[in-house]
Amino acid sequence: MPAVDPAQLQKAFGSLESDALSECQSMCQAFGLGADELFIRWQTYVINRHGGDAGIRPTRERLLDVRVTLQQESDRRASQRQPQAVPTVKLSRNRERTHYDKKSVEGLLQNMVSSSQEPLRTPQSTKRVGLLKGSASAVRSRSMASPMSPSVFAEPSPSAIRYSKRTNPGRTEDTLHSELPPLCLPEPRAALTVHNLAAKLADDDALSDDEDDESSSAEDADTAAHVPARRMRYMFEKLGTRTETINRRIERMALDVKAEYAITALANPTYPHQDAVTAVGRILNINLDDPAAPISNDTLFLETSRRLGNGRRILLDVQASPSFSLFPGQVVAVEGKNIKGSEFAASQFRPLPRLPHSSIGDRPDAIQPFDGIIACGPYTLSDNLEYEPLRDLIDQTLTTKPSLVLLLGPFVSEAHPMLREGQTDLMPEDVFSTKVSPHLARLREGLPISSSIYLVPSADDLCSPYVSFPQPPFSRELLARAGVPDGIESLSNPAQIAVNGVNIAISNIDALFHLVKEEVSRLPALSDRLPRLAWHLVEQRHFYPLATPPPDCAGILASQDARLRMLVAPDIMVTPSQLRQFARMHENAVLLNPGHLSKGLSGGTFVKLAVRAPSSMEASGPMLGDSTKLFPAECTSVEIVRI
Repeated sequence: MPAVDPAQLQKAFGSLESDALSECQSMCQAFGLGADELFIRWQTYVINRHGGDAGIRPTRERLLDVRVTLQQESDRRASQRQPQAVPTVKLSRNRERTHYDKKSVEGLLQNMVSSSQEPLRTPQSTKRVGLLKGSASAVRSRSMASPMSPSVFAEPSPSAIRYSKRTNPGRTEDTLHSELPPLCLPEPRAALTVHNLAAKLADDDALSDDEDDESSSAEDADTAAHVPARRMRYMFEKLGTRTETINRRIERMALDVKAEYAITALANPTYPHQDAVTAVGRILNINLDDPAAPISNDTLFLETSRRLGNGRRILLDVQASPSFSLFPGQVVAVEGKNIKGSEFAASQFRPLPRLPHSSIGDRPDAIQPFDGIIACGPYTLSDNLEYEPLRDLIDQTLTTKPSLVLLLGPFVSEAHPMLREGQTDLMPEDVFSTKVSPHLARLREGLPISSSIYLVPSADDLCSPYVSFPQPPFSRELLARAGVPDGIESLSNPAQIAVNGVNIAISNIDALFHLVKEEVSRLPALSDRLPRLAWHLVEQRHFYPLATPPPDCAGILASQDARLRMLVAPDIMVTPSQLRQFARMHENAVLLNPGHLSKGLSGGTFVKLAVRAPSSMEASGPMLGDSTKLFPAECTSVEIVRI
């Protein structure tokens, strides 16, 4: 293909440096692309790697990442065009055998393999499998002998070479409260006091196997006794369970709204009202002409509970409301009128009441200082399974020796190209036991015994047998088979824990990315959009308040809705997302997106956290006043660092 005119590239990209322009010309000629086609590939790269940030400029280093992607696609198309040789096997004509048993099938497969003594393995699909029963040493020896194992590659992948030569390791991407004094912890450090708040769950919404969906009312359920966790029955949900869950959410918020604003009785918004009334309901996006159309001001409906409005829905007019931020599934308290009986005209949306959130001086347990590391997977680059980012994270963690380490999945991602496309014969459990567990063992051995390490599963993790949200913790038996050492525990997903008196909420599902496509707003109180999406979870007291998850997302278990409810107001809210990382404080809560440790062919980010004692805050300046009136979020500093 003839060379592309540089003027066309300058017009498509806006402005290019000389080295970037030369790289663009080279890619156009090598892959047969025009200027506009190459620009579309560049936009795709910016969306996937940088969350669509318009400020990202096409430098030569970033264009090389685009070239790698184009080369991989070209190689994949070339391999698909090549005819695959199908081995022929002469079968026995013995008609006395009427069936094949396990041994005969394995023998047949062994005869089809000429260069390996092991039975032929089919490429691993994205089917979720648990860890096979057997010792970790057996799994390790079997996987290391595999001829397709990445560990026997002669040379590292191109992205691994570029990753090792990256110029931005350790760069600070975002900070919160960097002006606070340095954290000084006494040596030897005291062990953390960690309470799993999820242990306090009652079975108000977690229906048992033999419990009918309408067997107990919402009032009786809220006083139910505490029960242990049950299995996540993600294929046995009833439609009545989901509707009952929605009804309880609306009713629960309605009771708190009445108490917060001293309202005698909430109105039914579906009835005509000439005077302004207050109603509580759930936002829905209904477009009869195009059900798949995005949410807009003209497709908003308000759904009531069975007690407040017989579960009916009515068109919601928000033209007169000066400020709002709405999404499908959101429970709102709205004030307005229904003049004609056909639509409810909202005049304002009342702020929802918060969960009880006390200052440091009003808490029964004293706040003790601690530091921590928070990281979210994937932990390896997308073209290999060598886990270089995880290795570097462990190295930095062993240098700082924090008191708390939170590692969020996926550890073996179902979206990894090598696993999805069958480019390796390693099973997911082999990858975990041979690639992840050695790093975890090195981490546990290098940290003091007082440090706490927690793993949080992900619905995208191939090593978790649970594919829906919420998820129980990794079982101790599963971790032992994977070779994870003692002293490393697992939390549920989502998780609510209290660390030295500080409430931390963790939701390891990309709810922010799902919400960003469904939100409609006008002059919201929190103008920064990404922290506002995280604040929706805190305000709704729910880890996934969206009405319907995307088709490619894990299913949301209505029968386990009690585990998706926030029990206490979080001081730190951790919501990993592929959107841009951030750390913000809003209404005495730290909203935190640590990003992912690996982003495609490049490294990502992780979080360094430090919580200070109130006494050290008193000495940091007179403007802070009495330290007992502070909230833990005001004593917390956050640094988001590039790996």
